[in-house]
Amino acid sequence: MNQKKIYKDDTNPFWNIRLSVLIYFFISFVIISIIALSGITKNLDESIVNFFSSIQEPSFDLIFIIVTTTADTINLIIAGFVLTIIKRTRRFGMILLISLVAITILVTYIKPLFGVEQPQQEFVPLISLPEKFTLERDSFMPFAQAFSYPSNHIASAVAFSFIVGGISYLRSHKFAISFLIAFPMLIGFTKLYLFQHSVTDLIGGYLFGLIVVSLIVKGLKANTETMKSRKEPSQVVENDGLKGIEDVKGAEKIENIENEDEVQKVGRIIDKGSTTTADVDKKEKPQRDNKNS
Repeated sequence: MNQKKIYKDDTNPFWNIRLSVLIYFFISFVIISIIALSGITKNLDESIVNFFSSIQEPSFDLIFIIVTTTADTINLIIAGFVLTIIKRTRRFGMILLISLVAITILVTYIKPLFGVEQPQQEFVPLISLPEKFTLERDSFMPFAQAFSYPSNHIASAVAFSFIVGGISYLRSHKFAISFLIAFPMLIGFTKLYLFQHSVTDLIGGYLFGLIVVSLIVKGLKANTETMKSRKEPSQVVENDGLKGIEDVKGAEKIENIENEDEVQKVGRIIDKGSTTTADVDKKEKPQRDNKNS
């Protein structure tokens, strides 16, 4: 019979997050939050806005809009459903979907608490966009749309890149780590170009995404898998061999028993024959005596 066994993967750092690492992420998030609330990066933010305003052109608009759309919440949710369809990545697809929902809800309610306003500069594309096409807002709820810290898009992108990195880690360590860093950074660069976020928004969103997805991965035990154990081929052959040996021994026992029965039958026949001969001799002996007398 098949038995369920739990297999634990201790080699993948994405599924084995240490508590000390989570504490480090949390402390870093607190520090960045304090910096964002203090407003000491205001001059830096203005310099970044002026820089991207100076390099804006139609080709850049098209490229950055396409790239930033890949990290829209709806597209990442679709990616999560695709992972759940594939049997090998089904558990990780569910973890991604849970992480995206958790991040979206938490960021929506955290933003008003921090109260960091969005950049004042408004992005005006130099290309004609499709009718009714709009860039996705960072928050869906109206009460949070005026605030930008932390970035929901970056936090969601981090959750996606974290799960993809964990799935691909055993095949390519470099790709897994590079994707975890490069994909959110690329999306963050587009957000700066589109004037949707400041640098502190992006860093805070990155750390917040790491904290949430790490907690969910640890809580749902992504490093363990329950599988049905089956008999190995060698065990099957061995069992069949033992069964064959037992059958042979049983056959030999049966044959010995049959031989013993035949011997007993012959013995009884011989004993019967001996008894008959003795009786005949007894009957013939008085007759011979009478004749002699």
